[in-house]
Amino acid sequence: MDAEQRLRNLRDTYHTFHDEVLSALRTMVGDPPSLHAIRDRALALASAAEIHQAIFPPDEYATLQTSLTDMVTALDLACHDSMDPPDSAPLTVAHRVHTGRRGRPRIEIDPQFLRAALDLRGPTGIAPEIGVSARTVRRAALRAGLVQPGAPVFQSRMNATGEVEVVHTSTAPPVSAISDAELDQLLASTLEVFPQFGRRMIRGHLKSQGYHVPRDRITASYVRVHGAPAIFGDRQISRKKYRVPGPMSLAHLDGQHGLIRYKIVIHCIIDGYSRFVLGIRVHNNNRGASVLRLLLDVIALHGCPSRMRGDHGVENIEVAVYMEEVRGSGRGSFIWGSVHNTRIERLWYDVTHGFGKKWKVFFLDLETNHGLNPTRPGHIWLLHHLFLASINRDAEEWAEAWNSHQLTVRRQRERSPRDLFTFGMLREGPRGISSFLAAEEEEIEDINEYGIDWEVNTEPELIAHLLENNPHERVNNTDPFASASTPANLSEVLCEPPGCPFTPIQLQLLDEHLNSSVDLFSRNMNVRRLVWIEALQIAQDIQAGNLR
Repeated sequence: MDAEQRLRNLRDTYHTFHDEVLSALRTMVGDPPSLHAIRDRALALASAAEIHQAIFPPDEYATLQTSLTDMVTALDLACHDSMDPPDSAPLTVAHRVHTGRRGRPRIEIDPQFLRAALDLRGPTGIAPEIGVSARTVRRAALRAGLVQPGAPVFQSRMNATGEVEVVHTSTAPPVSAISDAELDQLLASTLEVFPQFGRRMIRGHLKSQGYHVPRDRITASYVRVHGAPAIFGDRQISRKKYRVPGPMSLAHLDGQHGLIRYKIVIHCIIDGYSRFVLGIRVHNNNRGASVLRLLLDVIALHGCPSRMRGDHGVENIEVAVYMEEVRGSGRGSFIWGSVHNTRIERLWYDVTHGFGKKWKVFFLDLETNHGLNPTRPGHIWLLHHLFLASINRDAEEWAEAWNSHQLTVRRQRERSPRDLFTFGMLREGPRGISSFLAAEEEEIEDINEYGIDWEVNTEPELIAHLLENNPHERVNNTDPFASASTPANLSEVLCEPPGCPFTPIQLQLLDEHLNSSVDLFSRNMNVRRLVWIEALQIAQDIQAGNLR
């Protein structure tokens, strides 16, 4: 066979194979063995082309090998992305309505979806997600009364000299009409509660409270309120590659023990796909029932995740049992694995710097200067009675700010976790909404490797933070070959709250005297010091019988 005939054969084979790959990527979702067979054929074709490289023009050969490499990558990703199909068909938020008039049917967009979507993106960002034009989104918003008609983009006006000039009108979202003094007050209040917030988290916190403020105004206000920082908002955390199919496909659960000295544990559940905080709560214990209650509250709001990953803590047993019962056994409904390999350790760093460190410093100050003795159960009970609700309020506000702040997303515009979660659910299909509907799916080849940030272990700052706030991880992460789905042993971090040392009448007396002497609702940490000092004195007087 001459060289020309061999070249024609290879070209024909490639074009036929190209169509097969496109068909497989559309129809073999959830079928890794079939996809792997086609991938192997792509590798074989690449090998055959290499043997006959001399008969190809150089540019054609380079294009052929690049195309085959892209096919192999696409087939591998299809195997991964299809591991957890949606619970049901993709959500439909736009549909055609026949009005009885001439012309094409009108496109109606669900008003509830549109209201939520417009809080996250403009019409141009929403349009490609639902398959319509930006103008259609704008018209639907006008019909639903969600926006007001805007001025023309270009307007002709007569200037002072009598000449007609064309003026451009901005179509950007309207900014909040607040003065510099009001903005400075907002930032001062934010930094009082969250002193470690950077520019993005400050902007996210303002957005969660309904304020839309340009970045340059936030930066200028920060300088006025806080003074010029050495580097403002330039704290980078490397975002390594991480892949799960979509929102609610895998949620990460963990407890953080930075305040364990004071019998306080922070538990959090995040969506792995979007880093959206599904739930966060500060507990005075590390019981499995408390962790399960947090999950059930998350399910009431967002549905049940397809899978969850948590560490080898005893407190996760009840959640693991629940997930196995609801989502099924033998599929990795709960994946046991150290937080070294989970998405959530990245979040704990921000939790600590957002509000956790503030409270740790505060409690240490009470120990050093104001009589707090963490070894005395009565002192710990009083600490919880005074401040546990306040820490939970900080946690909830921090989560709202986190979910609204902008993340850098590779090859995309900056998006917030809430945006990624909302539009990811629309794009990748719903998971968790039909919480008790068993979806058809393929088993994951290695459940131990599902939803892992492998390169987290190379980030010394995050690992140091992990071990500082979770010292039990030093001894429970020694076996790099341990199975994540069947832990050989479980770790237990004991944290039991002390009982109330007062009778109901004495407790009422404590609260009445506190309400009359200090501001229990202030978020100023200096005022909170006074609250502790006064409360400790009142408690001692009650115990001594000096107050009745």
